Amino acid sequence: MAKDSAELIPVSQLQERYNIKRSALYNRLSALELQPTKVGRRAFVTPADVLRLDALGDHIEAGGTIHDFTEQPSTVEMGALTLAGDDGTAPMAQNANFATFLDAFATRPEPLQTLLNRLDLLEKAATHEWLLPTSDLSMALGLSRRSVGKYPKFERYGFVFTKVGQMGTETSWRVQKAVKPKKKFKR
Repeated sequence: MAKDSAELIPVSQLQERYNIKRSALYNRLSALELQPTKVGRRAFVTPADVLRLDALGDHIEAGGTIHDFTEQPSTVEMGALTLAGDDGTAPMAQNANFATFLDAFATRPEPLQTLLNRLDLLEKAATHEWLLPTSDLSMALGLSRRSVGKYPKFERYGFVFTKVGQMGTETSWRVQKAVKPKKKFKR
C-alpha cells in the first residue's frame, strides 16, 4: 500500500463526522474527485482529503451546495517558510509561499467590516420588510441553516427573526428590530 495506514481515516467515521448518509458522503467524495483507498473491505481517506471534505461540509452548512462549491487555495503553513540562505537569497518556492501567504492575508475581510456588513444587511431587511429564506438568513448571520431553523423565533444583534411561512422549499423569515424595554424612572 502506497499510503501509511496509520494516517488513513476510515470512511465509515466520516458519516458520523458530517452526520450524513453513506450515499451523500460518496456524492461529496465524487464531487471533490477523491478516491478512497481500499484495504480489504474497508475504505479510507487521507487527512488532506478530510480537510477538503471539511471545507465542503462548511460550505454546505452555510447554505451552499456541492455544485456551487469552489475550493479555496490551501492556506500556507507558517512552518513551510524558512529563512534565507547565508548569501541572502531564498529559493523560488519559499518566495512563492510567502507571496501566497500575504495574498491570502490581504484578501481576508476585517472582522469589524464583516460585522458592519452583516448589520447593514439586517437593517435594510427590517426597514424594507424583506422576507429572507433560511439560506440567506443563515449566511447573513454567519450561522448554519440548522441553527437558524431550530426555533420559530429568535433574537440576535438587536434584531428579532420570526418564521412566517414558506418561500419555495425554504422557510421565510421576517426581520424586525428588537423592541427596547421602556425604562421606569423612580421619583
